[in-house]
Amino acid sequence: MPTRKENYLIITKFWNSIDPQDISSYVKKGGYLALKKVIRDFSEGAVIEEIKKSGLRGRGGAGYLTGEKWELARKNKNKKRFVIANLDESEPGNFKDRILAEENPHQLLEGIAIASYAVGAKKAFIYLNSSFALAKNVLKKAIKQAKQRNFLGKGIWGSYFDLDVEIFVGAGAYICGEESALINSMEGRRGEPSLKPPFPCDCGLFGCPTVVNNAETLTNLPWIILNGAEQFAKIGLKDSPGTKLFCIDGAVKKPGLYEAPIGKTLEELIFDYAGGLKSGMSFWFAQIGGASGPLAPASFLNEIPSYLSTARLPLGAGSILVVDKNQEIEKLLFAWIRFFQRESCGKCVPCREGTFRLKILAERLKAGVFDDNDWGDMEKILWLLKNTTFCALGRFAATAWCDAIRFGFLKKKNNAS
Repeated sequence: MPTRKENYLIITKFWNSIDPQDISSYVKKGGYLALKKVIRDFSEGAVIEEIKKSGLRGRGGAGYLTGEKWELARKNKNKKRFVIANLDESEPGNFKDRILAEENPHQLLEGIAIASYAVGAKKAFIYLNSSFALAKNVLKKAIKQAKQRNFLGKGIWGSYFDLDVEIFVGAGAYICGEESALINSMEGRRGEPSLKPPFPCDCGLFGCPTVVNNAETLTNLPWIILNGAEQFAKIGLKDSPGTKLFCIDGAVKKPGLYEAPIGKTLEELIFDYAGGLKSGMSFWFAQIGGASGPLAPASFLNEIPSYLSTARLPLGAGSILVVDKNQEIEKLLFAWIRFFQRESCGKCVPCREGTFRLKILAERLKAGVFDDNDWGDMEKILWLLKNTTFCALGRFAATAWCDAIRFGFLKKKNNAS
């Protein structure tokens, strides 16, 4: 359970005080009143304007402005639209969305309903990772209960707004966290990314305008509607407002999931929230955002992870892996590239072959037989991954390697020649 360090609890506020499998406990806390307010007091366009005013950004990693994404879908002349809650969460180090769904599924469903109302969708999906068995059962029960209480289904809150929510279980592929790959898999095709444009907001599921939002993003919506966009915008940073779920793990005393306002430094998150480092361990670096994220040495402890384009630490999905100096960088690099090599969809040659060959080099590095020729090959492969792959997966695969070299965690002079 997340530690309560702030008064600004948006996602986790009721996690210790409600039964996730009993809709009544959520309703007693004011659940579904935001949806009622939206239906009775807001036009579809007014909801979009409210979310734009709040400055809410996507919490899945890219940080795109949520209201602007909705507006693009709403303006499309095609009257059939979809909303998809992305709960694929497959990257090592990230576990926030799974726990979110398990602890308060109704806040997520209410957020999905608000988003669907805003963009004019009558059908919404929850794209769920196949390994999330508990979350699936909790969500299925929550959907059934919400229909029984008329919070989903026909004539919601006595209005003309209809919404059907369906769970779609993916096959567990990491690449399907990317929205176009996710949509391809839902349509029965290979889960691989598509060329953009068109973007899903224009041409998504079955050729219809489709809004794909991360589960955490959608869970913010009820709070924004009930408390106002201006109140939300006051939390966190001016250009990255609100709170964020942080998955903090590794060499810390209290690993776990924490909700904190965006704007906390890396040092505050590690030491104030996660209790600092375990006894006998000293900070070496932290990886931000999961296996795809950058490495942050001690000189970055005063930096603020955020969605700002100028941020030295991109926030990503919000995971923080703290690594102490007793760890071997060779083993970490091998584990990361093994993940990306396995999860590469194979569509483009630079990623398919680059991750495969980099994994071979990682095996040599781990075995202590990495030589100068290997170093040269590694530099070429990293350049190809960073500059020539079809989607971001190849670039993600190279990020930790490039930072390990950049900050001296991996040094050429340590290798046999």
